Amino acid sequence: MYAPIPALNLLKEFEDGVEDYFAPGFELIAFGEDDGGYPQLSDRIRPFARANGSGSTYAIWLLDDRADLATLPVLLLGDEGGVHVVARELPELLRVLASGRSPMCDWDGVDYYDEREEEDGDAGGGYDPCPENPSFRAWLRDRFGLEAAEDPNAVVRAAGAELGDAFAAWIGPLIPDAVAARGTA
Repeated sequence: MYAPIPALNLLKEFEDGVEDYFAPGFELIAFGEDDGGYPQLSDRIRPFARANGSGSTYAIWLLDDRADLATLPVLLLGDEGGVHVVARELPELLRVLASGRSPMCDWDGVDYYDEREEEDGDAGGGYDPCPENPSFRAWLRDRFGLEAAEDPNAVVRAAGAELGDAFAAWIGPLIPDAVAARGTA
C-alpha cells in the first residue's frame, strides 16, 4: 500500500503503468515523508507528490480530524515560495491534474497554464509536457466518473475562497508571508 488513501493507491497503480508524465511534472513521492520545504508545517500536512519539475509539492492539509483523508484540502507548496490551497479535496485535484496544465506558484498566487502555448506559440505544436494525459483522463472517467477541469484556475479560486479564512488563521502565525501577499495578515 502506497498511502492510507485508496484514491492515491489507485493513482499509484496508474502511474506505475504508464511510461511518461500524465500531468506536467507530476510524480508521486513517498507519502508523508517530506515536508515540501516547509518544516514548520510538517505536523499538519502530508506531502504526496511533486507538482512540477522544479520541486513544488502537493500535500494533504490536515485541516481537521476527519478519517477520510481524500476529503481534506490539498495545498501546493511552492519551490520558489508560496503556499496555497489548490483543491477542496483530492478528487478535485485529480480534475485539475487532468487539465494537463502546469502550476506556477509564488507568494502572490498560483496559476495553472498551458506549457504547450509557451513552447511554440499555440496549443497545437510539437511539445507535450504530459503525453499520457489522454490515458489519465480516460482512467479518471472510468475510475471516478470525473472529467478534467476545463478551467483549473477556477477550481483553485473556488477552493481558496471557500477555505481562505481557515487557511489564513492556520498558516498566518507559521508563515506570515503566505497571508501577507493576500493583504490579510
